[in-house]
Amino acid sequence: MCLAESGLSYPCHRLTVGRRSSPAQTREQSEEQSTDVHMVSDSDGDDFEDATEFGVDDGEVFGMASSALRKSPMMPENAENEGDALLQFTAEFSSRYGDCHPVFFIGSLEAAFQEAFYVKARDRKLLAIYLHHDESVLTNVFCSQMLCAESIVSYLSQNFITWAWDLTKDSNRARFLTMCNRHFGSVVAQTIRTQKTDQFPLFLIIMGKRSSNEVLNVIQGNTTVDELMMRLMAAMEIFTAQQQEDIKDEDEREARENVKREQDEAYRLSLEADRAKREAHEREMAEQFRLEQIRKEQEEEREAIRLSLEQALPPEPKEENAEPVSKLRIRTPSGEFLERRFLASSKLQIVFDFVASKGFPWDEYKLLSTFPRRD
Repeated sequence: MCLAESGLSYPCHRLTVGRRSSPAQTREQSEEQSTDVHMVSDSDGDDFEDATEFGVDDGEVFGMASSALRKSPMMPENAENEGDALLQFTAEFSSRYGDCHPVFFIGSLEAAFQEAFYVKARDRKLLAIYLHHDESVLTNVFCSQMLCAESIVSYLSQNFITWAWDLTKDSNRARFLTMCNRHFGSVVAQTIRTQKTDQFPLFLIIMGKRSSNEVLNVIQGNTTVDELMMRLMAAMEIFTAQQQEDIKDEDEREARENVKREQDEAYRLSLEADRAKREAHEREMAEQFRLEQIRKEQEEEREAIRLSLEQALPPEPKEENAEPVSKLRIRTPSGEFLERRFLASSKLQIVFDFVASKGFPWDEYKLLSTFPRRD
C-alpha cells in the first residue's frame, strides 16, 4: 500500500506512532477509517517499517501521492490572456495551500515589469517570478512550508512584485521560455530549460536596470525557510544599493529639469513681456497714427474752409474811395498784426471771414475791441 492508497489527502494530517501489540491488532488498525494514521514499529520502537516492505519504492509513493492530490491544474493550457491564467492560478493555489500566500500579480509579465521597474526610483521593487511544476516532489513542501510561511509572505509583499507561472503543461512551459528569452536573454532561458523536474519549483529574483533586466538569483525548490529568507535579503541588499544610486541620479536629473523648467518659464515670461511691450508700442503707434490722420483731416478741412472764405471775401477797397472806409488793425495771439480796409457799409461778418481766412475761425477765436474792451 502507498500513501495515496492509505487515504492520506493533502494538505495536513496528524500522525501518531504506537507499539505493535499483535498482528491481529495491526490488521484491525489498518481497517479503521479515521483521520489519525498509526504507524507500527518493531517491539523496541526504534525502527519504522519501510515502504519497500509493501513492494513500492519511495519514488512511486511520492509520484502516486502527488498525482492523487491534484484536483485541477494550476493554470489552464493555452490561455489567451495571461491575466485570466493568473486568476485561476491564484484561486487554485489558495484552494490547495490556504489563503496565507504571496499576493500574485494578476496580469502579463510586461505589466509586472511596469509595476516593479518603470516607476519612480523610490517606488521600485524587485520582481520575484515563481515557477510552479506539479510533477516535482518538492512542490508541495516548498509551497506549504516556505512560500506560505508568514515571514516569507510578509517580506515578499513589502519588497517584491510576485508573478507566477505554471510549467507543468508543455504549452505553458514553451510560452514562458519564449517570454524569458525575450526579456532576459537566451542564457536564462537555457538555464530554465535544462532544469530537471525534481529541481522545481524555481524562484527567479529579477532586478530592473537601465539597459536590461538582470536575474539576481535562481532559487531551487530544495531549500529551507531560513535559506530562502537569506537569499531574498541578499538580493534586497544588492537592489537597495542600486536603488540608492538610481534615486540620487533621479534627484539630480529632476533638479536639472527643474532648473531648466524655471529657465524656460523665465524665458517664456520674458518673451510674453517683450511681446506685451511690442503690442503696447504698436497700439500706441497706431493710436498716434490715427490721431495724426484726424489732425491732418481737420487741418485739411480748416484749410479748405479758409481758402473758401478767402476767395469769398470782397476785394479790399482802396484808400481813396468814394465810400467811407474803415481800416482795422487786428492783433493775433502770437503778437502779429493783421491790417485791412473794409467799406464802412460792409457787414461785420466780412471781418470775421477775413480773420478766419488767416487761420483764426470764429468758432475758436473771439474778436475783442481794445477800448472799451468788449466782444
